[in-house]
Amino acid sequence: MKRILQPQTSEFTTKFTKDTKCVLRNPKRSLVFASSLLRELRGLRGETRMAGLAALLLAAGAQAATLATGSVSVTLTPDTTAFVNEIVFGGRTACRTSTDFGGATLALSAAADGTLDALPGGPIVRVLTGRVTRVEAKDGGMSVEGRYADGGALVVPFQRRFAFDPATGALRFSETTDYTKLPPAWCVASHALRLPLVVTNDMHLRMFGFGCSNRAELFRMDMNDLSRRNQCISAPRGHWPYWDLGGVLQLPGTYRVWEANHADTPAYPLQEGPGAPGWADYSELDWGVTALVDQPAATAPWAMTVDARQGVFTIEPWPASQPAVSGVSLGRRTFAGELRLHASSWPATVPCELDFATYRALLADIGGYGVETFIGTKDPDIIMYRERLQPSTILRLLYHDDAWLMQGRMATIHISVPRQQPLEKWERDARLYLDFIRTNGVPVKVKKQERP
Repeated sequence: MKRILQPQTSEFTTKFTKDTKCVLRNPKRSLVFASSLLRELRGLRGETRMAGLAALLLAAGAQAATLATGSVSVTLTPDTTAFVNEIVFGGRTACRTSTDFGGATLALSAAADGTLDALPGGPIVRVLTGRVTRVEAKDGGMSVEGRYADGGALVVPFQRRFAFDPATGALRFSETTDYTKLPPAWCVASHALRLPLVVTNDMHLRMFGFGCSNRAELFRMDMNDLSRRNQCISAPRGHWPYWDLGGVLQLPGTYRVWEANHADTPAYPLQEGPGAPGWADYSELDWGVTALVDQPAATAPWAMTVDARQGVFTIEPWPASQPAVSGVSLGRRTFAGELRLHASSWPATVPCELDFATYRALLADIGGYGVETFIGTKDPDIIMYRERLQPSTILRLLYHDDAWLMQGRMATIHISVPRQQPLEKWERDARLYLDFIRTNGVPVKVKKQERP
């Protein structure tokens, strides 16, 4: 055993960073190997000792490994059909894959006529499920090998790589798939990687987010309630069907963002245009996950879909909406991106303009009348965490010809707000006001002295 394990020790311990450690879960073997492995690591100390122990256990054929840094940990297991088995964020299980869940699939078409491949009941006649065969700690991350197969002669190998970005803490991932192993008679109709999220039971608190060229599309499953005076504010129960699905389709030179009530209903377009924003998000009030694609324009076509009802986040290196393509045309292709977990309902790519404590103080300073009149609620938690309205949006709603709601506040930082001020000038003054608040906090209004 020493001859097999010893070469792994120096390679792993010299390249693995102090912040990222690999912890093994293998109750059947860990006790058996403990004494001999510790003898191998007698000269190591601290986290390097733990990292070396994990590397040796992995080399010995252990069955599960966890890559961890900061508040995020990711578990990978050989002989599984999962893309990842489990993601834990801040003590919360954000993603967990059941034994029968197809976390990675490759759908094949024998027709490839360019029009019928993606239709329900179309010529997609074979689905290959990706199964992991090997997990290895390497170069400060996890290297994964596996193959897409259906138990027959069709086999497509893949390699995956997982590692944490030391600068951002994001989980970097990539999959290299050798489509050329497909026989000429078969074409790729779709390629999907799926994350089964652990979501809240309250569907009113499930939220989407998608990148667009000029703004982010942020909405909820219950976004279309019209029982309140403002359609952005939902009632305690839904009066319209929920928006179960949302997604982004990136094509060469353009993108499309959409939402749909159900999988069997037409999609409603939210925005499309030139560019490649390259991200999608699922959030609840106190956590969320944002997925980003590396070089989104050059990688097109690709797609991401969030099924909020089922709690499944799907990343498609080859979208089902595109015509099937031969394995030779795709070649040996690498698809890469990252997952950023965040501790609020705001996507990692759309930070709030103010920290939440300052934002709450600003709403309290404006007062319930000024806010509720235009939004439909004065509850700061709803405004900040459910509606996810930026402070600049709140100030924009307060614009009037006489701007009386903001004259006194602007005066505290020596900005004059004249009557009949055009909206463009008001936008500039509002930005200056937010810049001041961001640095100095909400200013205290000076009360007029009473006459003696």
